[in-house]
Amino acid sequence: MNEVQSFLLEDCHVRGALVRLAETWQQVTAQHTYPPEVRDLLGEGVAAAVLLANGLKNRPRVSLQLQGQGPLKLLLIQCSGDMDVRGMAQWRGYLAGEALLGQGRLAVNLDTGTPYGLFQGIVPLVGDKLETCLEAYFDRSEQLPTRLILTCSGATVAGLLLQSLPEHSSGNEPARLLGGTISRHALLDTPAEELLPALFAPHRIRLFDPRPVRHDCRCTPQRLADIARLLGPEELRSLLNERGHVELTCEFCNRSFRYDEAGVQTILRGDTPPARLH
Repeated sequence: MNEVQSFLLEDCHVRGALVRLAETWQQVTAQHTYPPEVRDLLGEGVAAAVLLANGLKNRPRVSLQLQGQGPLKLLLIQCSGDMDVRGMAQWRGYLAGEALLGQGRLAVNLDTGTPYGLFQGIVPLVGDKLETCLEAYFDRSEQLPTRLILTCSGATVAGLLLQSLPEHSSGNEPARLLGGTISRHALLDTPAEELLPALFAPHRIRLFDPRPVRHDCRCTPQRLADIARLLGPEELRSLLNERGHVELTCEFCNRSFRYDEAGVQTILRGDTPPARLH
């Protein structure tokens, strides 16, 4: 249950995708201790980023960034065109039951990896539900009728996206209407090949091959060395003199890596030393 399943409702010109993540989602949060409400919102964001990346041509890298003035300070999720996903959340002074978002903005970035292939859409937060904010993004940036349902049970996250095809989007609202009767609980545990035909029984449905979704933090030795190199020789030597080591912590996977003096010297020479997990 770590895959995204695309489908097409051929008789009403609606495309869709269903994502369910269990182990992949658990790996995203394995090294973090999030309040349950923050964890669930992050899970919904991970499902949403996968759905967005899955539906785009040329397989760009999708970055979903939510910044609010409420207890949730930052939500950041990245998903590659190959369905490698990672995410993290930052919060401030959260009290159970308090609305998480408040005022803020939602940014969706698409990076095709080409010199002129970076696109960004920004919309204000229009409610306390991520799916509502993303539907507003589609209305404003894509101008496509879209219905999005996101849910998280703690150990599992799921999401369903329904969207009118571009050539049939003018005055066409089937994506919104079809999404109104779907059970969030069913999204979490019913096999896609059973759930989707049952949900859309009146319609002619075509299922495509599912795509696996993996957790990928990308804190490789090369990337870590590049980040350390950005600190500059003076800062690296200052940290060595003060602490006897240089330590970097990845905000996505919350793991810390240490370099001793020999490792720092290797970095300053432009090479990549092994990073020692601490």
